[in-house]
Amino acid sequence: MGGLLPPATGARAASGLLQEHTAPSGQGTATRAVEVRADSFGLPLASDEVARLYDRPCVHLKEGDTVSFRVFIEAQGDYTISFDMAPPPVASVTPPEGQLLIDGELPVADACRIVFPRYYRNSTDEFPLDRYGNEILIPQEPYVRWTKVPMRDVNLSQPYPLQVHLSAGEHVFEFTLTREAILLGSVYVEAFTPFPSYARYLEDHAAADTSGILIALEAERPAYKNNVSIRPLHNRSLEVTPYDTYRLLLNTIGGESWQQSGSTLFYEFDVPQDGLYCITLHALQSYKNNLTVFRRIMVNGSVPFAELNEVPFSYATGWQNVTLGGATPFRVYLHKGTNTLALEATCSPYDTAIKNIKRSIADINALSLQIRRLTGNQADPYREWEIADYIPDIEERLDAIATALAEDRAALVAINQGLSSQETMNYQMALDNILFLARDPDKIPIRMNRLSEGPQSATQLLGNVLASLQNQPLALDRIYVHSPDTPPRPTRAPLLTSFSEGMKRFVHSFRANPYYSIGAGEDELEVWVNRPRQYVDLMQTMADQTFTPQTGIRVKFSLMPNESKLALAIAADIEPDVALGISTNIPFELALRNALKDLRSFDDFDSFIRIYSPGSLLSYVINDSVYAIPETQDFWVTFYRKDIIESLGLPVPQTWDEVIRILPDLQLYGMNYGTPLSGGPGLKGYLVTAPYIFNHGAQLYSPDGYGTGLGSDAAITAIKFMAEQFTVYGMPLTVSSFYDSFRNGTIPIGISNCETYVKLITAAPEIEGLWGISLYPATVLADGTQLRYATGSAQACIMLADTDKPEESWRFLKWWMSTETQTAFQEQLMMNYGKEYLWNSANVEAFRALAIPEEHKEVILAQWEWLQEPVKLPGCYIQERELSNVWNKIVFQGANPRVAIDDAIITINREMARKMEQLGYTRNGQRIVQIKVPTIDTIRGWMQGAEP
Repeated sequence: MGGLLPPATGARAASGLLQEHTAPSGQGTATRAVEVRADSFGLPLASDEVARLYDRPCVHLKEGDTVSFRVFIEAQGDYTISFDMAPPPVASVTPPEGQLLIDGELPVADACRIVFPRYYRNSTDEFPLDRYGNEILIPQEPYVRWTKVPMRDVNLSQPYPLQVHLSAGEHVFEFTLTREAILLGSVYVEAFTPFPSYARYLEDHAAADTSGILIALEAERPAYKNNVSIRPLHNRSLEVTPYDTYRLLLNTIGGESWQQSGSTLFYEFDVPQDGLYCITLHALQSYKNNLTVFRRIMVNGSVPFAELNEVPFSYATGWQNVTLGGATPFRVYLHKGTNTLALEATCSPYDTAIKNIKRSIADINALSLQIRRLTGNQADPYREWEIADYIPDIEERLDAIATALAEDRAALVAINQGLSSQETMNYQMALDNILFLARDPDKIPIRMNRLSEGPQSATQLLGNVLASLQNQPLALDRIYVHSPDTPPRPTRAPLLTSFSEGMKRFVHSFRANPYYSIGAGEDELEVWVNRPRQYVDLMQTMADQTFTPQTGIRVKFSLMPNESKLALAIAADIEPDVALGISTNIPFELALRNALKDLRSFDDFDSFIRIYSPGSLLSYVINDSVYAIPETQDFWVTFYRKDIIESLGLPVPQTWDEVIRILPDLQLYGMNYGTPLSGGPGLKGYLVTAPYIFNHGAQLYSPDGYGTGLGSDAAITAIKFMAEQFTVYGMPLTVSSFYDSFRNGTIPIGISNCETYVKLITAAPEIEGLWGISLYPATVLADGTQLRYATGSAQACIMLADTDKPEESWRFLKWWMSTETQTAFQEQLMMNYGKEYLWNSANVEAFRALAIPEEHKEVILAQWEWLQEPVKLPGCYIQERELSNVWNKIVFQGANPRVAIDDAIITINREMARKMEQLGYTRNGQRIVQIKVPTIDTIRGWMQGAEP
């Protein structure tokens, strides 16, 4: 008889509940499923509101907590392991994660990262309307429910839960929560059982067909979901419901927001009687040309039969009714009353191909690394190599990769019924590259662009296929649950109706778009926003719901499609009261022309700005006046691949001296260190050059502000070091994409910003958990002082000088940038649209509440203590340009640094003098305006001197 033995040391004896379970054929002779109850974990039992929703004992686990127990297995076989769990009711988009050891080891590789779901639902039943009558998203809220979660692969791409082979006898289980917090109930160890066939399912559910029943569910109204990124969409097709000629209705759901494998929509519905029903989906799959996408269908918590585990949706240009089972519809048993239907995006039919692509990419990268080590990463077309003398098995390795790719391509073509797609074309191009190189391996060193480097290399082509196969987009309009004799009607609109609606919409298109319209009512504050409509809709909703009721001030938000139009609006005297999302370089230029309001003229300004990093305001200061406040804030930190850095035995460098020490080891393996100077266009702006000046103790300008500061010894040393990183230490001159290079491991460590961070947490599942961030490298001065200043400019808020509502505008800006508003905005933005919409608020306290890992947040906040924006002075643009030119001359032309800098100083001072004269700072060369060059200490002094 199977059961539980006393647990491992430190835990109480477990009293398990044994349940009968039939063993699957071929899986040994296991006949029992073991339930390990939470009261055997040796931890205090939970008794809060969530715990009371569960009918068994449960415990609360926070990050780092471990539970252990022993299980006796009667017969060897393959088992699945499941957890009863519920996440606490917190507004987070980060799923909890855990790790399971059995007998001190990982039973399968993916047991190191067991991902648990969070659930979300609409906070109201009806879509709210904006001020123009169009539907907008319903705010999302956490939905707490207990779920039995099987241990699955980390990418949720396999057709079945993970199977663990266990021998007969006693085993010690140790579960550790590695991220977030959960309530954990019972743990189940059950013999693995494949899903039954449809024929077997009908035998087990010998019920009668129902008749005359047709239930229509609007797909855009799920009961709940497990991924906040899945959202309703506007669709103007006549074939979808509901439909309106003039208004925008959220009448479908999914599309490209519902493509990640494992993302699931849940629907609850009532049926009037027990019996067999059919299911039809009104769906659109026009996202993947000639590629089939798949969904897993679950009814009342489980997949009824194998044929519903991978339901195909072929490419089609329009909406179509897809009945599960096709011409011979599947019949699914439903009980009278409430039932649950779940639709999960799955890439499991492509799982074998995905694994083989990853393996091929790894093999290609390993081979590429060997070749780079051999050649010193130098492609010399005049040097001949006999690669086989150094890598004897190179042809066999290339042939093996090609054989695997050919088999995968054939399988992909078969799944998609022989149709050609971009994926199969990329497969073939990658295969052709490998075969071409295999014919003459000695030429590979000068043909690395066909192996692993560049957009048409085998590695990049396979990476594109990998990303495409993992994404499974599908849009839904309606779900029909119906009797076999009552199919839904076809949805194609009559030709006359299509013509009539087309004419109505054509005439309506001549009306002005209200979202871009200029002008607000007499009693309204007009705010222009340089952001997409999703942001503006949420801003308008929050202002209408909180700011206006609190203050009585009405606000109209308008989209600003191009911020350059702001200068034109000012010239035409049609500017708004306030503008948001403005690039950091614009406020200074507008302020010089008296177009902006001095925000420091408000009495409480100095106390209000305590929410910011002091250095973030420097670009907006002119003498003692401030003409903008930060809205969002960037960060520059060190990104590093834990797996690669640890395998090389290298430390994560904290200073530039340490960076230089690890460079030979990286370069020995054909890798390198990435800096912001390697990316972007030819002009290297202050964003990437100013930190070198600051961290060598230099200043950009002379103390009086009338000349450049680049002639100081410290500045010259900084500029030389900027260049020597490339001329002496061999850092890469050009990195087209740090994100891509970081993913494929060619640059496993380097400096990047928030954009890279968002990409890594949303679009790099293959290295999730394998990377981390650290502080920007410090420069060590001669006296031992370490400086690690970095820029952080993003977007700003401004108030226009000609506003007739200055007090109302200031109240709005304070409300908008307040900790409460920014926290609510960033939470709702991520809850509505997912992690891709991470909001990096410049309000430091609001950023502390952002739902990202604490270890990352601590690094970013620590780096923000070193945030220093470059001061703007008349003519500063020429210094920014000349500093870039000096770097280019030294690095690319081999110019003498001192000569290049001296030439630049002459150009900068001449242009600054001309600009000072033009703006009235000087007259006939005589200074008539004293310039106060602000520093971080200046801003801190304002903050400290302000009234509480």
